[in-house]
Amino acid sequence: MGPSMQRQAENVSSSAPGARALAAVLTGFGAAWLLAGSTGLMAHSLRNVLGWLALGVAVVAGWPAERPACSGVVWGLAALVAAFLLGAPGRPALAVLAVPLVMAWLVSQHKGTEHAVLGAALAAVSVFALYRLLVTSVPFLWLTADRAGRLLGVTAAACTDRPLFVGATFAGLDFLVLMLVWYAAWLTRSPAPRARRACWGLAGIAAGHGVYLLVLAHAADLLALLPGTPGTESAPGGWPALLRHMIPWHLPLLALVAHGVVAAAMIRWPTWSRVTGRLAGGPAPGRLSGNTFTAVGLTGVAALLLAAVTTLCVNRPSLDGRRIVLYEQGFLNWLKPEHGDYGRLSIGMYGLLPRYIESLGATCIVSPDLRAEHMDNADVVVLIYPDKPWPAGGIDRLREYVRRGGTLLVLGEHTIREEDGGSRFNDVLCATSSMQVRFDSATYAVGGWLQSYEMLAHPTTLGMADDRNQLGIVIGASLDAHWPARPVVVGRWGWSDRGDPGKSAMMGDGRYNAGEKLGDLVLVAEQRLGKGRVVAFGDTSTFSNGINMGSHPFTSRLFGYLASGRGGPQSTWRGVLALLLALLLAGRIAPAASCVRHAAVACVVLAVCLPVCTGLSERASQLLPDCPAGAEYELAYLDASHLGAFSGESWRDDGLMGLALNLMRNRYLTLTMPEFSAERLNRAELFVSVAPARAYTRSERRAIRAFIEGGGLFVLTVGDEDRLPARSLMEELGFGLGPNGTGDPAFPLDRPLPMGHFKAPYWMADEAPLYVRFHAAWPVTCSEEGVQTIVNGKREFPVIVMRRLGKGKAVLIGDTGFAMNKNLEVESGAPFEGMRENPHFWRWFLSYLRGGPVWTPPLTEEDAP
Repeated sequence: MGPSMQRQAENVSSSAPGARALAAVLTGFGAAWLLAGSTGLMAHSLRNVLGWLALGVAVVAGWPAERPACSGVVWGLAALVAAFLLGAPGRPALAVLAVPLVMAWLVSQHKGTEHAVLGAALAAVSVFALYRLLVTSVPFLWLTADRAGRLLGVTAAACTDRPLFVGATFAGLDFLVLMLVWYAAWLTRSPAPRARRACWGLAGIAAGHGVYLLVLAHAADLLALLPGTPGTESAPGGWPALLRHMIPWHLPLLALVAHGVVAAAMIRWPTWSRVTGRLAGGPAPGRLSGNTFTAVGLTGVAALLLAAVTTLCVNRPSLDGRRIVLYEQGFLNWLKPEHGDYGRLSIGMYGLLPRYIESLGATCIVSPDLRAEHMDNADVVVLIYPDKPWPAGGIDRLREYVRRGGTLLVLGEHTIREEDGGSRFNDVLCATSSMQVRFDSATYAVGGWLQSYEMLAHPTTLGMADDRNQLGIVIGASLDAHWPARPVVVGRWGWSDRGDPGKSAMMGDGRYNAGEKLGDLVLVAEQRLGKGRVVAFGDTSTFSNGINMGSHPFTSRLFGYLASGRGGPQSTWRGVLALLLALLLAGRIAPAASCVRHAAVACVVLAVCLPVCTGLSERASQLLPDCPAGAEYELAYLDASHLGAFSGESWRDDGLMGLALNLMRNRYLTLTMPEFSAERLNRAELFVSVAPARAYTRSERRAIRAFIEGGGLFVLTVGDEDRLPARSLMEELGFGLGPNGTGDPAFPLDRPLPMGHFKAPYWMADEAPLYVRFHAAWPVTCSEEGVQTIVNGKREFPVIVMRRLGKGKAVLIGDTGFAMNKNLEVESGAPFEGMRENPHFWRWFLSYLRGGPVWTPPLTEEDAP
């Protein structure tokens, strides 16, 4: 070091930080673990709120004794706002970046011992944020973390004589990563000699984590001690039921407490160093020299590259001219909803999948034997739960197909063991990959894996939420995946319920037992082979007729990815580059002298660039269904983007599965629209909205009107109890609810007459009226000319009206529950009072709206075709 950089003054002293600095560090650590989802199963909103509260406590506790400068206050407020904005549901890796932003501000406002303590905490949470980004973006790092978690479980099992099979989440690897970085920063910021502190600090971390793993290893024993049997009448409520819900899903909170105690002891150890003075010739506080500016700029560039390398994928897929082959044989059927067949079983399994693939632009062939003429020009071959022995050379042909550049999609199922002890899908996977479908049931803690997925950065999943099970995975099997296989979708909050060959379906007992893998179940994975790739699912549900209605944003992106042959963030070279960039950033953040500037710049750049790259990748990977003119099926959307009054559980009384089945029977490819999109809407023929609780924006109302004027059909069902959010849309289309018509001055004149439940005629067949049922109807009006009354209710007030608008038609039905299962079709398929009046009405009405031959309803059920 040259003379200009020699220290001019250095005063080293040791002291213990105050209680406020201690509280700021501990709550900062707690916020990092909460926002990363490390502390157990929580709803995204609850996790974020608790993380924000912890950050707020950190700011209050760490507020400087001296009044901060105006610029410091602005920075602090900006950090808190950023923390709020970064807490996006389903994006814990992004949310964690809020913690180092806030901690950087706290470090900048303190001097002496508090500065040293907070600086060490800043280094720890910054590196932890980088770790969370890497482990959810780089497959080989996720697999490494999973193996490390398994090793910790094996170690705990050896110490407790209880089998423990866990991944990184329940092994508490997040806690160890942050604490070990904190441990290193703690040591480097304390004066020599350090050997005694090093030993005691490491022992404390190991002991705290050991206590957590000890309790976790006995989780099944703790559950067995609770009175009653879960899921039965003997299961008591109160605290036993609470504990059953908490064990094992909330046990990571114990790790938070244990490591918090260890961190507190380390902070209170009175050996923190504080160095005053500065390097001779070095930059004055608050000013950036040319060299410092360059160094900080390089940090920003590295963070920008890291965001792009881990998430950016802008190659737009297309299925035009692509050929997808579906293997016809398997434990499946190719049925689809047909008139005369009702209820849950009438939906069939995969009969609509070929039509759906064709709507994406591809040619789809259902092959009975995977003959050469089908496979030679195929871009994708799909195997759906094959269960028959493969013919001689069949597996070799599939392996050679992949090596030449084809893509093989293999869909397995839970607890499958054929007579020979294996399964036909595992025969294929064993020959083409290092993946296998386990003999288990990948069972979720919350039904439908709601808010329980961990989706790695991938063209098919970037930007997707998991609050509605957008991936459509239910009870399937988990995958045993080893490198070079790459996990794509992981069930973070679930367990591997071992199969039982003694049962008819060979499923387990539905309870967590010691030795079953807890958390981090691989549900979807892929692997390159030659010029092609193999993608494996442990479940077939995603692609079935009923579930693909909601999972289509994922399956469309998946088919586009499979057929395009393009790479993505999971490429090995990108993973290696991301690791090197993260190590570079960690090296710049860790030193005490530069931690604030580099941590702040890195986190700000990542916080800005990660959402941008994710949004660009999500948009680029989208494929929109579009049924061309003359196709067997037209496209219909059910609006799920405005908090409709219907249930998200499709077969509940207030669900819409009955409506969906009736639309499918009338040759509509029926999908839900989870986010309103004019681009999607303009490709459809029919759009149905059921009592929206969130008002349509002006641009959305204009899009709906343009859709109708362009030839679309729009149906709105809404009663007076739900009229306010829908009023602006009704006014846009010239519709309304009312009049009351009671003649009673005591009745509010601005409210319509409630009609309740009744039947009304809509068609005369051989001079005999045919009726349609209403659940709770209200009269409707239309202020425009050309309106047509379809059905009149009580006192001859209209309850269904239709208006032509441009080339299309708009319909208002004054009954929120009109299209719900309770008024249309129930899960069992049983008729209403021995009749199927409303399915017949929808069939007649849809044929009328379409303008083709009008279907004539039958007089009796026996006459129905």
